Amino acid sequence: MDSRLKIPPNAKILVADLAFIGDLLMSTPALANLRRAFPDARIDIVVAPASRPVIEHNPDVNWVLTTGLKSGGFKALRAETERISREKYDLAISFHRAHGTLLMLKLAGIPRRIGFTNEGRRLLLTAGIPFQLYRHRAWNHIRLIEKCLGIDADYKIPTRLSLDPQAVERIGKRLDEAAPGARLAAVNPNASWPTKRWPAERFAEVADRLAATGFQTLLIGSPSDKPISDTVKSMMTSNPLDFTGETTLPELAALISRCEILVTNDSGPMHIAQAVGTPVVSVFGPTDPARCGPWLSETEPLQAGIDCIKCYRKSCWHLRCMRQVTSESVIRVARSCLGM
Repeated sequence: MDSRLKIPPNAKILVADLAFIGDLLMSTPALANLRRAFPDARIDIVVAPASRPVIEHNPDVNWVLTTGLKSGGFKALRAETERISREKYDLAISFHRAHGTLLMLKLAGIPRRIGFTNEGRRLLLTAGIPFQLYRHRAWNHIRLIEKCLGIDADYKIPTRLSLDPQAVERIGKRLDEAAPGARLAAVNPNASWPTKRWPAERFAEVADRLAATGFQTLLIGSPSDKPISDTVKSMMTSNPLDFTGETTLPELAALISRCEILVTNDSGPMHIAQAVGTPVVSVFGPTDPARCGPWLSETEPLQAGIDCIKCYRKSCWHLRCMRQVTSESVIRVARSCLGM
């Protein structure tokens, strides 16, 4: 069907995506397609508070709302429903598959609501399609608006993170003081699951090899990642700049954008790098890069060819999938990205 006949050109559209940072970035190609199809519409987005910095400067969005729905229970659901209902949206698009999010949009009285129909979600929607689990999240989100809104979608739009100008300025000053004129290579040894972490000694080896070719290496991560970065640094013979826990999310994006390469696990910084145009060398183990890898990356993620790969387990006694990816293979891909 072609819902453009039913939605006015200046429609008020609310997009809901309360997922993590990397997942939200994978929604940006769909947002770009939505803006192309409805250039005069007001397109707002509701996100989790922690994810706001990666979307607040996106030119395809008019207004960013944050919600504590995920942790606030029924009281938060009621408050968010009342707040959203006052805006009188014509259409809601939910990239988030949580039933609570869909219930919020329904109770807010938004007349047209599209989303993914798996596991009984169809009852909370007016239109939708199934989420195809073994296809990329970005592909699923583009396909949702293509099929439900009847638009001519472009599947070759990359993810996008528009940098915060003030964060760019702050990071520029810090780098000018710490490493003036240096070629920069970032290393992210951290990941949310222990099973997604490539061994620390291999990150150290890769960082030292990059340093030996003239790069100033940077260690990045959140404050909780500090012990892992400390371990990597203790194993290195060269001297990295350690930014772990010392940047806000906008500053981290600005920092990654200044680098010529990022070597990383499957993580939020991996998606940030892809969204700001920094080449990524990523190591995957229990997760599937075809589903959650860097969207439209020119560099294939590295992954071992073993029977239990892509198991999505958060604990494992042997971690063969991570140990079988060698330092040499990562260096080889990194050199290719850098044209060396």
